[in-house]
Amino acid sequence: MKTVFLFGGQGSQLPGMALDIRKEFPQTEELFQTAFEINPGFEQILVSKSEEINQTKYTQPAIALFGAAVTQVLRENGIEADAAIGSSIGEYPALAALDVWSLADMLQIASARGKLMTERLIKRRAEGFEDGMHAVLGLDEATIAPLVEKFDQLWITNINDAKQVVISGEVGQLAEIEPELKAAGARRIVPLAVEGAFHTPIFGEEQADLLQIIEQYSINIPQKQFYFNRNGKSLLNLADSPAEHKADVQLWMSEQMISPVGFYECGEKLFADQAEPYDLAIEISAKSVMAGMLRKKIKNIETVQINNAQQLKEFLHR
Repeated sequence: MKTVFLFGGQGSQLPGMALDIRKEFPQTEELFQTAFEINPGFEQILVSKSEEINQTKYTQPAIALFGAAVTQVLRENGIEADAAIGSSIGEYPALAALDVWSLADMLQIASARGKLMTERLIKRRAEGFEDGMHAVLGLDEATIAPLVEKFDQLWITNINDAKQVVISGEVGQLAEIEPELKAAGARRIVPLAVEGAFHTPIFGEEQADLLQIIEQYSINIPQKQFYFNRNGKSLLNLADSPAEHKADVQLWMSEQMISPVGFYECGEKLFADQAEPYDLAIEISAKSVMAGMLRKKIKNIETVQINNAQQLKEFLHR
């Protein structure tokens, strides 16, 4: 049975996420302790089920930890990913599920990413900027791009579907572009509950710092499939000469911080033109997001959602 793991990004977090997995599967405790040690205050935020989990410095390690813990349990029960896909921070546990990084190293990298991005958010506010992200429904990237190019503090940052595109930047310019988007045919424009304009050049300095951190950790390039949000390139295509491409993987995963998330393209490629189609898609996320976004592509594939310990146990015992 060919299996693909799906990992959600920021927005898939919930207060207290993964605590039930920690309780029901005590073998994951080492991963929890690793995450707590490298993220001061994170244990209290998680255990108290605080809404502060929505702060980037806690959200990113929480999503990485949830993915790592579930992946460990699945592996111990003989369930391995033949392929994986993730959105934004979800790419990190996705790659760890494929053994590109160890689960523990992935927690280190994902936590560093959250800290770096938080530092930039603080600096940005101190400079007087207020940033946000808006989902534009009903328009494609080609229509939106020339409108966004008129503004110096706006960028296209997520392509979630053919006609669901996220733009990010300074809130004044987000308000200014809205009438133009509606005139072009936008069906809805939805402000997203985020702390800043993620996946934009705003985080340029932090991208360079993240690359230096990523380069400190061992990396493998397995014979498994994955498409990068950064550029839609295939991990499997790098596996024939892994030594030559380790630096590419490290660079692309750091550049993801400042680049549009091409999740739609990744999904299109992953589920298209397979000589041996996938039999099972497992969404590993505290809040289901990916299966809905990919519903047209995985409609003929058995889909399992693991949002909590109960769903994980039911899947293992079926």
